[in-house]
Amino acid sequence: MKKPISIKVAQKDNSPRAKRYKQFNTLLNKINKLKAHLESLQNQMSSGLAFYHQEIKPMHLKQQDTMAEEVEALHRAYPHKVFGKKDREKIVDLILKRCQELFQVPDRDFSALTEIYNHYADHTREEFEAEQKQHQQEMTEEMLRAFGLDVELDEEDDFEQVMQKAQEAADRMQKEAQERAEAEANRPKTEKQKLKEERERQKEKDVQKVSKNIYNDLVRLLHPDREIDESKKAAKTEAIQRVNEAYEKNDLFELLRLQAEYLQKEGDDLTLLPEKEFKYYLQVLKEQEQELQFELDSVSMMPGLEGFVSKHLCHPNPTTMQVLRQKAVREEKETLKSFQHNLKLAKDVKVLKEALRYYELEEDDFDAEDFDAFLGAIGQVFEDMEKGKGKKKKR
Repeated sequence: MKKPISIKVAQKDNSPRAKRYKQFNTLLNKINKLKAHLESLQNQMSSGLAFYHQEIKPMHLKQQDTMAEEVEALHRAYPHKVFGKKDREKIVDLILKRCQELFQVPDRDFSALTEIYNHYADHTREEFEAEQKQHQQEMTEEMLRAFGLDVELDEEDDFEQVMQKAQEAADRMQKEAQERAEAEANRPKTEKQKLKEERERQKEKDVQKVSKNIYNDLVRLLHPDREIDESKKAAKTEAIQRVNEAYEKNDLFELLRLQAEYLQKEGDDLTLLPEKEFKYYLQVLKEQEQELQFELDSVSMMPGLEGFVSKHLCHPNPTTMQVLRQKAVREEKETLKSFQHNLKLAKDVKVLKEALRYYELEEDDFDAEDFDAFLGAIGQVFEDMEKGKGKKKKR
């Protein structure tokens, strides 16, 4: 992306005008970086998705399959006489948590674990999934209410139906706001209110004029119908398309950049603008910066696979992106190794009993994730037992 124009300002100049020019340069710099960041993320998403499917997804599948094997091993171990009442409570806790996690994995069928889950749970798998669906529905409704949308969802609603209801609620809200505005407009206004509305209308016109002036200059210069040479005409056709796109999006930053590119205007030309018009340049650019930042934040908060990829596998700096991807692979390998270690423990009842000593039930403010945290220590126990067997053989 080409660097946009900027206004030359002496660093020690702290006059009000110089401060505005410095603010202008700062905004252009921020917008340039945000645009570059967004463009880089968009370009990396396709490679990030390909990287996920090639490098990360196979390990996710192995992790899930290993966890399913662990559930079956724990189920087989449960009736063994070596376990006491407390041990069995912990085994049940692990089985239920592992099953619940697997049941929520999208696009995978772990129905083979349903019978095991139902055997130990107070509620069946169907009841658990109904509770989860109800919780998700309530969370979605709460999120929509946060945006001012009053929506009542049904259990059977899929994503498209949710979005349709949200759009209908938004349309209703907009219609109600329009009706209120019309009712307000029909009421007699004081002179002060009339003056305020007039100022707002004038302000809106001035803001629109900012982009319009640059746009008109570019159109006069680049209109392809005025060009006879076919190669130049094609170039101008492409250029005017870029100008039209920027103007339709009210992208003042891009219009300024195109102005510098095609009209060869320097940043100092902007110092000739009237103070009032320059103030609106700052206002429009500030709004554009906020919109770009919101768009960038939205990318990192995307749900599902796209959100994972944008957050963990993409970065505007290519070197950092490679580091992130290497880190993701390393962490997934470590997680897979942990799951495989869990499975090994579950298959040996004596080692499992020793490991359960370190596992506390959730009511004691300890959850299944803590079980993974102490596996390193239990691994040492397992190794010590293996060494002990070896020594006995030597004797």
